[in-house]
Amino acid sequence: MVALSAAGLTGCTSPPSLSATVEPGVEMGDSYARVLAVVSRNNTVTRTIEGQALRAEGYSPMFKDCRSKYFIFQGDKGLQQVRLEPAPHLSVQRDCRRP
Repeated sequence: MVALSAAGLTGCTSPPSLSATVEPGVEMGDSYARVLAVVSRNNTVTRTIEGQALRAEGYSPMFKDCRSKYFIFQGDKGLQQVRLEPAPHLSVQRDCRRP
């Protein structure tokens, strides 16, 4: 009986999606234009290299603080890498915007 209960519990959980990223609304493989549109809604885009990369600053729900966010693209494969770094020069109280 215990084994059945345990088996039932494991059936309720699902592994994280390999296409998910730490940025809500953005998935691996998304196009540059789509990622730029989604990211620019709630972040300040600070640098772009058309079709290849973009850098933004904004709040990270995962870390609950301000982060610099890097999105790297590879041709037709779309978004391939997302990297977040601490942004101590930004403040949650200022909506993660520069003074």
